[in-house]
Amino acid sequence: MPATAAVVRIRPTLRRLGTLDPREVYRGQVFHDRLLWEGHSAGDVSTYRIDVHAADGTRLASAAVPHTLEFLHPFGPRTVIVVGKHYSHRGGWRTYHSIVRCVAAAGRPPRLTVKTRRMPKRLQVEQFGGGPDAMYFNEPGSRKVVRWNGWWSRPLEPDIHFPGTMIRCGRHLFVLERHDYRPGHETIARIDLVTQAIERTFPTSRQRITALVDVPGSPWIAATEAWADQVLLIDREANRLAATLPVPGMPVELAMFDRRLVVLAAESRTLMFFDLASAGLPLVAEWDLSGIGPGFEHPRAMHVDPESGSVFIRFAFHPLLEGSVAGVTLAVDPDRSQKAPSGSEGIRRGEPACPLPTGGRSARWWWKRITLRPNAARHYRRG
Repeated sequence: MPATAAVVRIRPTLRRLGTLDPREVYRGQVFHDRLLWEGHSAGDVSTYRIDVHAADGTRLASAAVPHTLEFLHPFGPRTVIVVGKHYSHRGGWRTYHSIVRCVAAAGRPPRLTVKTRRMPKRLQVEQFGGGPDAMYFNEPGSRKVVRWNGWWSRPLEPDIHFPGTMIRCGRHLFVLERHDYRPGHETIARIDLVTQAIERTFPTSRQRITALVDVPGSPWIAATEAWADQVLLIDREANRLAATLPVPGMPVELAMFDRRLVVLAAESRTLMFFDLASAGLPLVAEWDLSGIGPGFEHPRAMHVDPESGSVFIRFAFHPLLEGSVAGVTLAVDPDRSQKAPSGSEGIRRGEPACPLPTGGRSARWWWKRITLRPNAARHYRRG
């Protein structure tokens, strides 16, 4: 249980970024390299695109993408990977991934380059995990996670029911496992990428796990358990529950800011900040988001600018929520009171973040091999 401490309550400045179609249903958003990347998948394929915004919300560049933009993930310097699908009368449903890079030449406005790869027809992938040196996709239909190297795929041995979010931590891959298509039947599985052994974190299903994130600089990963009104901190090495953080109001999204874990509670419309570097993991701040306004009832993604502390919340349209609309809200603390003091210690000092082996190569090196060379497979290490 978090320690009792003085909680700073703030009503942040809220601003809507008018970037989404009101009927947008996907969660395609990520904040990476001081840029906000937003996917647009409403309408037909001719309108699908990705926008890049500065940290203040100003749109910098846009590019067309030939598939839906359902999930966006960091993928190297000023680069993200986008996963989605598209239907054609000739080929039926096919899944794709695109690598999008923001290029900013001196004296010229930023522009986006898009490299799209259509996945083999036998693979109906949903989400991405890993990095440029080791790419993993989940395939819910076959209950598999597959390793992809740009040329061929290789399924991992364990079966996982409806695999979801994936986090690569060294030799392990944590996967959200969904035992039913209805929410409230989730658990977490850890796959050893060397031995192919699988170990479930919990013996029974949890009460609606909606988000799973790494906590850099700590021994944990974090997960929201929405219907239990709590956040789970799971020890990576032991694969066991280490602590719980009570979050009333149905926590649905997580993000890290400095040494603090930021939790979005959907029903209470609050942001809660937990100091993970202090004893007792205290709640130190709470933001009131009631000023967002009606209609924005279905939050699908949340990201925090690590420099300014600004929070970007993406709401999606939901057909079962009357009056719901899509949009992106920027929440700003005018006093920037949540930034840790200069020189303060990090989370559990001495604990490494999840290492991603790169074979001695930089992320930019891997990006070039994946996007610019047709025989990229030979540049990947098996594992």
